[in-house]
Amino acid sequence: MKNNNIDNQASQNFKRAALPLIIFTNLFPIYGVITYNWTIFSIVYLYWLELLIVSTFQLLKILTAEGDKEITMIGKLFLAIRFFLFRTGIFLFYLLFIVTFLGLLITNTENSDSELLTFAHALTLKGSFYRITLTSFFIYNLVEYLMQFRLNGKYKTSTPNDNFTLLDPHIIVVHIVVVLGTFLYAGVTEKLSLDHHTAIIACAILFAIVKIIADVVRYQMSDKSATISSEKYI
Repeated sequence: MKNNNIDNQASQNFKRAALPLIIFTNLFPIYGVITYNWTIFSIVYLYWLELLIVSTFQLLKILTAEGDKEITMIGKLFLAIRFFLFRTGIFLFYLLFIVTFLGLLITNTENSDSELLTFAHALTLKGSFYRITLTSFFIYNLVEYLMQFRLNGKYKTSTPNDNFTLLDPHIIVVHIVVVLGTFLYAGVTEKLSLDHHTAIIACAILFAIVKIIADVVRYQMSDKSATISSEKYI
């Protein structure tokens, strides 16, 4: 009983901190653009890596969910492999798109040599603040997994199939925003003759606003599901 109270308190603390944390972490890319001259690729690649992090914890939920007593660990592994292969295929195709398309945009800019260097640095995760931003995304998802899946007992009622979502709304929203933002960047630099740094800041702000909305919706859906599962378990 005492452990349940501690777990519930931890979950409540996470709920109070979640929304400010979502907003705070999503402002990192804007700061990176303004202070460290991140390119449009730097931001898009960062969000691509975040989707990998989200998918990794989704995979972990499939493997650790205990709500279906009939499925064995072998069954969970097969389900996890299917999930991994499908998500990996989508993400690799998506990475090919952003590397090719954004790479072509970079080679057409006035500061192409400088931006190609930034492109290479982002691809190899160079830059301390870049790694800090990526780490903040990982920490948030780790804390969310622990607080909203493990400590509140959701894993005991959640089934592996409940977590087998090949295309959840969060991923779809991020994909759409990145694609539209990329074309917006190309449009404002060509049609409005804005300098590239201003255009990148505008796109970063657009990304941040929509990402915050998408992350808040994902959190609220997860929180609602966790509450229902906790009530069933109790």
